[in-house]
This record gives sequence, C-alpha cells and structure tokens, in this order.
Amino acid sequence: MTIQQVIAEDVRGHAPLWVVFWIYGVVISQLLFCGILYLYRQMDTPMLAASLIGFLFYTVWIMRSVWVNAFNVEKEVYGHIARALTVAWSVNSVLVSAFLFLGHFGTVALPI
Repeated sequence: MTIQQVIAEDVRGHAPLWVVFWIYGVVISQLLFCGILYLYRQMDTPMLAASLIGFLFYTVWIMRSVWVNAFNVEKEVYGHIARALTVAWSVNSVLVSAFLFLGHFGTVALPI
C-alpha cells in the first residue's frame, strides 16, 4: 500500500488505526517537533511562528485522523484510548508551542 492510498483511506476513515496513531501521530509528530527544537535558536521569530503554526495544523490533522479511524481495530477500547491520548497530545502541543514562542522573546526561560 502506497502513502497516497493510506492517505486516501484515512480521509474516508478506513485507514488502520495503528498507522494513523503510531506512524503519523507519534513518529512523524516527534520528528517535526525535534526539528523545531533543533533549529529553535537559529530561527527568527516569523520563521519560528510559521514552524509552530505548521506543527499545530499537523496536530489538528492527526487528531481528526485518529478520531475518524479510531474504531478500525478489533477491540473498541483501543479506539477510545487512542482518542483520549490524541486529545491530550493536542492540548500539550498547543501549550508547549505557545511557551516556546514566548520563550523566543525571552519572556519564558529557554527549555534547552
């Protein structure tokens, strides 16, 4: 199955939950966020803002994807767990992004 096929299945809510949750939601989100942290001190404020906004849009897409694909599993409880964890991750992403942006102005101590 190609990436385009998986994305097409995700839009309709037929993608496997493990792909949406673990690959898109965990691995790719972590890589994106690590990239932002790695370049944090080298970016100017508009570039950091664009990066964090892009990361938040990706987070919204992940939350929607997990939500519509949550019950593409054998046990329904895994869908509920995936939804709860994704909502918690989304709230965390918004808060950490806001604090990183404020930290770029020197208002908050730098995390690194």
